[in-house]
Amino acid sequence: MIRLPMLLGLAAEALAALLLWWSAGYWIVFAAVILHAVSSYYLAQGFWQLLPRRYKLPARRTLSLLFIILLILPVLGALGLLWSVIGALRRPRGRASHNVKIVVLPELPFSPPVIFPVPPYSLGALRQIVHFAGRPLKRLKAVMATRHMPSREAMGVWSKATRDPVDDVRLLAYAMKDDSEKKLADRILALTGALPDVPVRMRNGYHKTIAALCWELVYHRLVQGAVRQHWLQTARHHIERVLDLSDAAPAALAVPAMIATSTAPDADSWLLYGRILLDSGDLAAARRAFANAQAGGIDEQKILPWLAEIAFNERKFMEVRRHLATLGRPGEKGRDLAQVKVWWAR
Repeated sequence: MIRLPMLLGLAAEALAALLLWWSAGYWIVFAAVILHAVSSYYLAQGFWQLLPRRYKLPARRTLSLLFIILLILPVLGALGLLWSVIGALRRPRGRASHNVKIVVLPELPFSPPVIFPVPPYSLGALRQIVHFAGRPLKRLKAVMATRHMPSREAMGVWSKATRDPVDDVRLLAYAMKDDSEKKLADRILALTGALPDVPVRMRNGYHKTIAALCWELVYHRLVQGAVRQHWLQTARHHIERVLDLSDAAPAALAVPAMIATSTAPDADSWLLYGRILLDSGDLAAARRAFANAQAGGIDEQKILPWLAEIAFNERKFMEVRRHLATLGRPGEKGRDLAQVKVWWAR
């Protein structure tokens, strides 16, 4: 079945070659072309039968492709198909293709840290990890764990992490610190921008909120230098508007009973004002503000630590010892207040 078309094709091709060799007349060339076409047809059928079964279908398209190749390449087409196409398709695959080894891609050397719903460590443990952990990934997790902590507590961890030799730890600490600062600053600017449109009866509440947010920026040590002084002055300005002291002289604080009578509901504002004055270095005015807060109903236990700090800055050490001895708040073990009490009680 295969030999007959191949023999007919080869015979027709040989006859065409003989005609061209014998003469180059017009009718001789025409007859040689016809014989070459017949040869291409039979050779195409022979090559088609040599193809594997999966390459034979569809038969008409495959035969047409083989015929065109053989027609446009009189001798080279047959030799090329026989040597390259047919031989390659019928040659069995080597064993190398069956022995493929599948290699699983290894994981990257760094994977994102696991995010816990609650901090897995206490503040002291996080400080120790950031200070002494040898693995950067562990220090990175410690910084990430501070996201649920108040900014005041987390600031100690962030301050140490911003000096970490590893870029990832250092940049994460800066990012968390800047994010806390940005959130507070955005709230302050939004409230300040809305202040002119607020009814008069509600303005004191806005001033008090702005002062508290400005003080939070300062107290949490989220700002430093000139920016810290700016927010401290802004907090003082707004809390003085609440206490109606913006146009009054500081000496107005010297009459605690009268002020406390008129502003008894604002005792917590006096406490905030005293803390702002203490941080500003105005010790005498801060003492009077704390006295007004106590007269307005603030518990003395909340004021004693600040009075002790004022006495310490004034170098009245016996008064510091007396205030701390009166203080009934033990303070959490390991925190600053507890350590200060233990030291002064010796």
